[in-house]
Amino acid sequence: MLEVTCHATIADVEVLLRRAVQRHGAVLHTVTHLGHVLSRIDNPAVKDAYVYTICQADLCAPLLEADVRFAAFLPLSIAAWTKGEGCVTLQALSPLEICQILDCSSLEELVKPVEKLLSDIMADAGEAVPAVPHAAARAKYSTEGAMEDQVSMRAAIPQRIDRKGSKVEELAGTGVHDGSGG
Repeated sequence: MLEVTCHATIADVEVLLRRAVQRHGAVLHTVTHLGHVLSRIDNPAVKDAYVYTICQADLCAPLLEADVRFAAFLPLSIAAWTKGEGCVTLQALSPLEICQILDCSSLEELVKPVEKLLSDIMADAGEAVPAVPHAAARAKYSTEGAMEDQVSMRAAIPQRIDRKGSKVEELAGTGVHDGSGG
């Protein structure tokens, strides 16, 4: 089994995995929430869980051509579950272990790039940090409105001009300028 510990919340893991999958040229197919199943189990160590399926067609197609039994294990699955506060465990079945299960050690050379892809994606997601601070961290400022650090300065928002050359914001739906100006 491949295992990585991610120091993020379970809510951030999907974003981190999506970024890692995209960087490696793979596709995130599905996200399955298993929290409803965990609510029936009395296990205080695990509070929430998700399963993510990923695929990289250029690497998986040769495996299916060589042995169609790989279809039972593709797309690859990564399980993520909470393990304490701010700590998520990512775990996946190793493609090399799948070779052993199927008793096809002759295909290990085809499986090694898939193994590397999966471990790289999991490592990238485990090392990454969420780009946006949590809303809970900003909640204390919610009564004050937008703060300077919450405003993006990457690009200015252009003024909207209608077909007559008038600024749309100044018309305010009245058809005439609503301010006398200064």
